[in-house]
Amino acid sequence: MNKSIKIAALFIASLKAIALIHQHNHWTNKSAVFFGNHLMFEKLYGTAQENLDEAAEKFVGLFGSEFLDYKTQTELLSKVLSKYTALEGKPVALSLAIEKDFIKFCDDAYDGFESEGSLTLGLDDMIMSIANSREEAVYHLQQTGTNIVE
Repeated sequence: MNKSIKIAALFIASLKAIALIHQHNHWTNKSAVFFGNHLMFEKLYGTAQENLDEAAEKFVGLFGSEFLDYKTQTELLSKVLSKYTALEGKPVALSLAIEKDFIKFCDDAYDGFESEGSLTLGLDDMIMSIANSREEAVYHLQQTGTNIVE
């Protein structure tokens, strides 16, 4: 598996993890502001799933579908999710942590594709668009405030 395919595989697994975490928080949220957070998490997992679909289709078009094999995706998804187990039970902090980490990863992925010579104008645009969407998620999560009991 070449470097661009490895980056694509981790990009997809990371977006899957984001969607799973937000959906889990949507289902299990018990905060003092339950309904607002319930709706926020629903919006966040919805946009993450849209980003996931966009990225998977772009990567299939550019690199084929090797990065989507179940074994690779299962291993990567497990690794990504396991990084956040200490934040389980703290939905806003958990969602915020994975979103911020993913935004940094977008920058690393961009540099990786560029160094491999596989960064097309469309891929550039997709990464920027998804990073923008995830920055919006960070904004919404930060607006919940740090003083709210989760």
